[in-house]
Amino acid sequence: MTNGRPTAIGIDPSHEDFDRARRGWNAMIDRRPALIARCSSVDDVVEAVTYAARAGRQAVARCGGHSVSGASLIDGGVVIDLAGLKDIAVDPDARIARVGGGALLGELDAATQAHGLAVTAGVEPETGVGGLTLGGGIGFLARKLGLTIDNLVGAQVVLADGSVVEASESAHPDLFWALRGGGGQFGVVTRFDFQVHPVGPQIVTAWAFYPLDRAREVMRFVREYMNDASDDVSLVPAFMKAPPTDAFPAEWHGKPCTAVVALHLGDEDEANADLQPLLDLDDLITGFIAPQPYVEFQKAFAGASPHGGRFYWKSIFVDDLSDELVDVMVDGVRTIPGEYSMVFMETLGGAVSRVGVTDTAFSNRSARYNVGISAGWADPALDAEAMAAARACFERLQPFSDGTVYLNYLDRDEGDRVRKGFGPNFDRLQSIKARYDPGGLFPGVLATG
Repeated sequence: MTNGRPTAIGIDPSHEDFDRARRGWNAMIDRRPALIARCSSVDDVVEAVTYAARAGRQAVARCGGHSVSGASLIDGGVVIDLAGLKDIAVDPDARIARVGGGALLGELDAATQAHGLAVTAGVEPETGVGGLTLGGGIGFLARKLGLTIDNLVGAQVVLADGSVVEASESAHPDLFWALRGGGGQFGVVTRFDFQVHPVGPQIVTAWAFYPLDRAREVMRFVREYMNDASDDVSLVPAFMKAPPTDAFPAEWHGKPCTAVVALHLGDEDEANADLQPLLDLDDLITGFIAPQPYVEFQKAFAGASPHGGRFYWKSIFVDDLSDELVDVMVDGVRTIPGEYSMVFMETLGGAVSRVGVTDTAFSNRSARYNVGISAGWADPALDAEAMAAARACFERLQPFSDGTVYLNYLDRDEGDRVRKGFGPNFDRLQSIKARYDPGGLFPGVLATG
């Protein structure tokens, strides 16, 4: 240390790179940390944590900086930037991937797919593995393989006192339980150990786009389709603006439409037969079924919510796709301004539902869909209008909600939803937080719950 600060790795507000380094994915988050500690080893992380504790400052870990709420940026505190901890080691025989705390999802997919293996991951390749995992981890493989946390078998964690521990079912099992869905407020995770599974490398995907006024009919079909779907099938229906690409007729560019994106893990003939009905509804704008490398499919949504855009999210879990719910979602995409705005659904069930409510900190195992309102725009002049429209859509969705919330989609003004989100696991999480971080060095949603 120099003058009590971490040597070589820290930049403060006087540094020429400070303003660039403090910016995250969501341009609406404008916070000024006291120090950004750029770490490239576990020892660096220990030094940064120790400095924060001695200085009486809170500390947050940052990997991809992709949190809509700005969870990885803190006013007056220490940002522990893990971007230098990117090592990924895959043991294809044991089917274990040991992943540095600074790795991104695109890097994880590439490393595991080199061996024909994968673990459930999200759809934005620049998302940090750490943020996705600690909040639960929903992705296209979840119905087959469970959430990302359901495949976590161990973690290396730097605790508030600067000690480094290995957490698993047999070592610090209470901490390991909390890491699986409880967020990043128990310590800085410098390595994640995942069980990985054979996937691809070729999978079959379907993309279908219909006019917005066909939303009820398409979603009725989706509801019946998913009632009988195998775990090999996962869908993401979305109400969105058609992108200005050659795949869409020019007259549809920028207009709201109904989209269904599907992934199938079965053999190609079975997948083609199972997915074809998604393209057989009336008034298809455009669509196709095709084999595709899984690692390429996982890049398909890159840029849908670009770095430096302005974002505001809301989400609910629901059990049914009623016509009335669909109507609210359709009205949302019509009324929320912004070139990146959409209202989408993630299909759950399958392997996700076969884990007990209290087996991990992630408690909602029964919901069949996660509904997300993703308001996104570039012009700061739209801030008030876009946020108000997103809130209005969210309020209209409340009668359909089961009351819980996906931690990774929790925005900065939703502290009052935390207790319901964790349900029966809230008190246990509070107890573990008090044991491992009694001084509150690592802020998090439990502090607001």
